[in-house]
Amino acid sequence: MSGVGITFDETHSFRDWGLRLKKIVIGIPKAKTEYVSVPGMNGDLDLSEAQNGGVKYEMRTLKFTFGARNCSYERWSGLLSQIASELQGISKRIILDTDKGYYYTGRCEIETEKNNDVTAEIVISCKCEPYKISVDSSDEPWKWDTFSFINGVIRNTSDITISSGSGWQKVTLDGWVHNETLRIVSNAEMKVRYRNSTYTIYTGENIMYDIVLYKGVNDLYFQGTGKVTLIHRGGML
Repeated sequence: MSGVGITFDETHSFRDWGLRLKKIVIGIPKAKTEYVSVPGMNGDLDLSEAQNGGVKYEMRTLKFTFGARNCSYERWSGLLSQIASELQGISKRIILDTDKGYYYTGRCEIETEKNNDVTAEIVISCKCEPYKISVDSSDEPWKWDTFSFINGVIRNTSDITISSGSGWQKVTLDGWVHNETLRIVSNAEMKVRYRNSTYTIYTGENIMYDIVLYKGVNDLYFQGTGKVTLIHRGGML
């Protein structure tokens, strides 16, 4: 995997440290489950999805194994100190070159082994939040270099003109598996209706804590005149 690497915030494992990526392990987070034994009932009562909607997950582990070549003991000591100062115990935004459209957030730990004067192995393990999050928000320009032609969806929700008068104008938002809190920026006061509830939108940025988006089609209905930008970011396992 020459040249292929991992970006930790702004630092790239190959370009900045010269590390050659040898192995990637992407752990799948375990579901948080809750079962209650009920007398007279076969099996258990599954309450795993009873609260807050949907399955919740534990943390996940990412593990990257790197090789350092032409690495004398002296160079290895300096390189190790440089990497440890950058990563050890620190929470980072982590992007894989093989999956540039998403980032993980996790705390990093370093292990290393060296048994000759030429090569060394460095392992970086990251305890991460369960979902990988889209690098681009729905209000940002679409980028070809991070778009996935396998599961990517083009989202463009910037400067939407609303001119519904006393009626309602539908705006459809494509939801992720995991959706972060929706923000709506408006240049005028108006109303938005979602799943039988209506909310007032004020001029400026509105953080819509009460609007819970779901995977797939989410229809929002706006009433008023002006322009809105929907700032929506989400991710998947």
